[in-house]
Amino acid sequence: MSKRKRPAGETAHDPTTPDDVTAPDDPAVPEIEYDDHDLLGQADWVIGGEAARKARQQGLYAGYVLFLGALVYGLPIVQAVFRTSDPGSLGQQLRSPVAIGLLVVSVAALLGAVVFAGRFRGPVVPPMPWIDLVLPAPLDRALALRRWWRYAAIGGLFVGALSGLTIGGGLVFADLGGVATVVVTTLVGAALGVLATRLWLWSQVRSWPGPDRGLGLLWRVPDALRELHSESLRTHSANTSTMAGSALTGNLRTARLALTRPVRHGRTARLRAGHPFAVLVRRDVLGLRRTPGAFLSGLGLTLLGGAIVTWAFTQPAAPSIAATIGLLPLYLGFGAWAEGLRLQADNVGTPSLLGTGEVAEAVAHATVPTALTALVLGGWLAVAAVLGSAPVGALLSLWLVLVLLVSGNVLAAFRGSPTFVLRPQTVALWYAVPALTVVVLGSLVAVLTKNGSYTGLSVVSWLVYAVLAWAVSRVRRLTYLHRS
Repeated sequence: MSKRKRPAGETAHDPTTPDDVTAPDDPAVPEIEYDDHDLLGQADWVIGGEAARKARQQGLYAGYVLFLGALVYGLPIVQAVFRTSDPGSLGQQLRSPVAIGLLVVSVAALLGAVVFAGRFRGPVVPPMPWIDLVLPAPLDRALALRRWWRYAAIGGLFVGALSGLTIGGGLVFADLGGVATVVVTTLVGAALGVLATRLWLWSQVRSWPGPDRGLGLLWRVPDALRELHSESLRTHSANTSTMAGSALTGNLRTARLALTRPVRHGRTARLRAGHPFAVLVRRDVLGLRRTPGAFLSGLGLTLLGGAIVTWAFTQPAAPSIAATIGLLPLYLGFGAWAEGLRLQADNVGTPSLLGTGEVAEAVAHATVPTALTALVLGGWLAVAAVLGSAPVGALLSLWLVLVLLVSGNVLAAFRGSPTFVLRPQTVALWYAVPALTVVVLGSLVAVLTKNGSYTGLSVVSWLVYAVLAWAVSRVRRLTYLHRS
């Protein structure tokens, strides 16, 4: 309930009475009580109608589908991780300081990614009519935005608990734990889900200048909701529409341009003249200097993925599926460093100012991420050699993985535009083809390496080089299509 004085045009006295008999600010004007919940319910019905009710049903359905996915796919994958290795040796390695450190770094990287995402799209993003028509009303902003926060909070709690339940259930089915293990992993996952959603909201608050942006808002959610500015909410709502539209139409360039932050680092550095190939390489190095967030995110993902992949190739106790798990962050880390490839693909078909061909330019832009990834993989291989396990086959397998990473990211950059009927499922599969190619072939390399099947490994190596040739052909084809 909230009390407000009845405006002059809303008085209950006789309309024939002169307006100046009772002034609007006169203490004699009676105060009436408004039910804020009732007003918000009316506004919700006027703005959303049946769509608001259907949105809640869609949220429940999404949770149901996610639960089924964890039950059908999550539990078998977790079981496979532990059943395809020696439990004693695997448990000893997972309890090592290196494994614990990687786990802590992984959780910190995940929370850091949530904070990074909150600068562009936070958990509280009501529709634009609600921002324009309801938020300016004299209502408690925490109450007006509470529904969207509840959606995000319940979603984070559910996803975190379900992830912990899946891991704990996989350990139990693999005979590596009991009921207590399921309870502990579920509680830890739920706690991480709650922490992630609160960090997400805190980052959204910090995306707009305000008087209160401290860490104390993590446990003062109503105050955090009151700190959300209308202009900030409009920006986040526009970012949501831009990203959704770009993803559905297959045009990620629009999203990248909309979400690019102003350059604040390395602004005094200048690009030196030289040979065209060297200039392109130096341009990519300068780009990473000016975007330290991209460099650090790529470094974190590559370190994590490289550690898991190297462990899978060099340690007999590692499960074969470990390489499958590590290839995805390794692929994403390489992609974070490959902004030059994406910029070339965005401007494909335009005349080159340096006079280089399209393939030579792509090779130049792939040099920096390839060198950085090779340095990370070489470092982890040196660590494995120090620990006493670095077979020659692992070096060959890591080389094939590096070739796959280059090919997959070139395919992703030069995928072009979709030529089929745009449906969410087909667009998602179209986006996932480069990553799936890397993960599937890399997993085959890992399995054949652990089994010592070098004949099969030679066949897969030809497939890897065929993917590289496919990527090069995509560069030429996309360039010629834009020039014609």
